[in-house]
Amino acid sequence: MKLNVRGKVIHGDGFGAPLGYPTANLRMPKKTIPSGVYAGYVKFKGIKYRGLVVIGMPSQVEKKPKLEVYILDFSKMIYNHWLSVQIVKKIRPLKKFNRRNLLLKTIKNDCQQARLILDL
Repeated sequence: MKLNVRGKVIHGDGFGAPLGYPTANLRMPKKTIPSGVYAGYVKFKGIKYRGLVVIGMPSQVEKKPKLEVYILDFSKMIYNHWLSVQIVKKIRPLKKFNRRNLLLKTIKNDCQQARLILDL
């Protein structure tokens, strides 16, 4: 599955940054993309990065579907900048977590899976 999405980075609910995983939120494209966690590439100012793409409604705060990307090995402020996201492969379906430590363990594993997929 290779799907490309382009969008301007907007403010999200701020849930990822305090966990150590800040995400770039994009408006959900009109294309239908099944919800889940995906490995993908992110292009910012002509440079290609690896990323973890989350599609759907991962928080109870958000009512509309969204697309957010945790860019691996990246720490720049990019609000209001344009990103291109290439979704490569689904890692897992979305699920809710009742315990923070389980969520953090899962995100860490998702990042490892994304690195393996994207380093091939």
